[in-house]
This record gives sequence, C-alpha cells and structure tokens, in this order.
Amino acid sequence: MQYIDVQLAEIKEALIEKLTHPFLVKHLPSPVIDEDKLLLLYAIFDEIDLAVELKTNYILTAMLVQIALDTHDDVTTTNTISSEQFVQRQLTVLAGDYFSGLYYLLLSNVKDINMVRTLAVAIREINEHKIRLYHDSEASETQTLDSVIVVETALFQKITEHYNLDFLKLVTTKYLTYKRLSHEKFHTNFESKLSILNLTKACNHLFEETVSLINKGFSHKSMLKELLLSRIQSAHFNGALHDNKIVEEG
Repeated sequence: MQYIDVQLAEIKEALIEKLTHPFLVKHLPSPVIDEDKLLLLYAIFDEIDLAVELKTNYILTAMLVQIALDTHDDVTTTNTISSEQFVQRQLTVLAGDYFSGLYYLLLSNVKDINMVRTLAVAIREINEHKIRLYHDSEASETQTLDSVIVVETALFQKITEHYNLDFLKLVTTKYLTYKRLSHEKFHTNFESKLSILNLTKACNHLFEETVSLINKGFSHKSMLKELLLSRIQSAHFNGALHDNKIVEEG
C-alpha cells in the first residue's frame, strides 16, 4: 500500500501546484480535492497500459475538470449582493475558467483529441442535469435522483467507456452514487424531493453492492482493494453515526 500512497501523494502534490495561482490564492479559498475521486481515477488508469507520466497527466486532467465544475457550482446566483460579494462571484467564475483552461492545456500537450471529446460530452451532460436539478421544480423524486447520479458520476462513466472498462464503470458509478447520497443525508439540498428514509435504504444497498464489487474485482490488487474498502467503510461508519444521532435526537 505504501507504493500507492506515495504515488497518490505525488499526484496530489502536482495537482495542488497546478491549482495554486498567486492571485486566486490571495482572494479565494483553496479548491477542495476529492480524495475518493483521486483514488478511483488512479484505479482506472492503473488498468491501462500507458507510461506513468501519461497516466499522471490524465488523472490530473480529470481532477481539474472535476474541480472546475465544482468551482462553478460555488458561484452565487443571488440578485441583490454587495460590491464585495460581486467581486467574489466574478473571481469564482474566473477560477473555474482558469482550472478549465489548465485541463485543456494538459490534453493539448499529449495531443489526445478523442479524450477532449470524451470530457466535453461528460461536461455537457453534467451541466444539463445541474440545470434540471436547480430549475425543474416539477421533477419527480426518481428524476431528481437520476440527475444527482449523472452529476456525480458522468465524468467517470465517460472515461471508463472511453477505455472499455466496464467493470470499473460499474464500481465507480456505485461508489460515487453511494458517496453522493450519503452526503445528501447530511446536507439535504433536495430534501423536498428526496426523503431521508429512501436515501438511507439506497445508501445501505449501494454500500453492500460496492463492497462486494471491490472484493471480487480487486482480488488481484490487494493494496488498491484495501484502500478502496478503507475509504468506503469509513464513509459508511460516519453515515451510521449520523443516522444514530438523528434517531436519538428524534
């Protein structure tokens, strides 16, 4: 596991370096790096026969896409804001655009037009479903859930489809859906459409499915299996604590 930990730490350090712009650092909080998504991308590209440097570039590219999308989510849409809030909004848009430009630059260096197309399709799908989530007040619980899943997993689905990695597409989709729905239990952003009871049932089912898939699919890669299981079990434990707290307070 130590070897993988070292590689992940090096990739994360390279990502932080790319995200660090003196002007943005001065005026905005540092972007959040999703450790689970970083690990899943590592697992995906570990299956592909590429030079280590090239694998790292692809992982960095995908993480920059994710961070750019997340940064644009932080842009406020309130009509009445102060001049300071307006500047903050404009800087957040600028940061998201800057991170987007970085991933295009990385891909242009490896001259992979097909991957550019793959990522563009993922970005389009994600943005379409974000619009549905925030503007379609008539959407059913099922439609809302479907959009949440697309927003959370489309980038990974498209990358795994690009390399014909069907098993990893399934694992990453289950894992990230579980993680997102667990998050919704804590921060019920769509509480009017997604009931806590349904979320809890879905999370428990997804957890069991994901653990089973990891155990079966990574039996030949014990270090990766151990890391993936450790992270999802930790998330599940924290979720169980949260559920118990709600029951006790209720």
